Amino acid sequence: MKGSIPFVAPDSPEARRLAGLFRDDLEYKLKLQKQGKIVTGGPFLDILADCYILQVKTIEEMGEIFFNSPINLWTDRKVHPLGTFEDSLEGMKEMSADVGKKSGKR
Repeated sequence: MKGSIPFVAPDSPEARRLAGLFRDDLEYKLKLQKQGKIVTGGPFLDILADCYILQVKTIEEMGEIFFNSPINLWTDRKVHPLGTFEDSLEGMKEMSADVGKKSGKR
């Protein structure tokens, strides 16, 4: 998730408000982590962005988590479904079996 923060003077009331929103967002993410909704994640150290893995049952639940973020309006998200290595291995085994059947090998 990458933020797109409007430019504000560092010592302005707007800067203090934005800092408060970002603090609130970190507290929100920590709450989600304690609930088991965020499995792992954290901020990147070289850019203004963070990354985390959500554990949700539905896409609607994911959308609700994003919508309720205090910095929702200043966030550019990229979402990628994540599988498991076990699923990938099983898929490779199935593909190998299908190729073997088509070529007459077992």
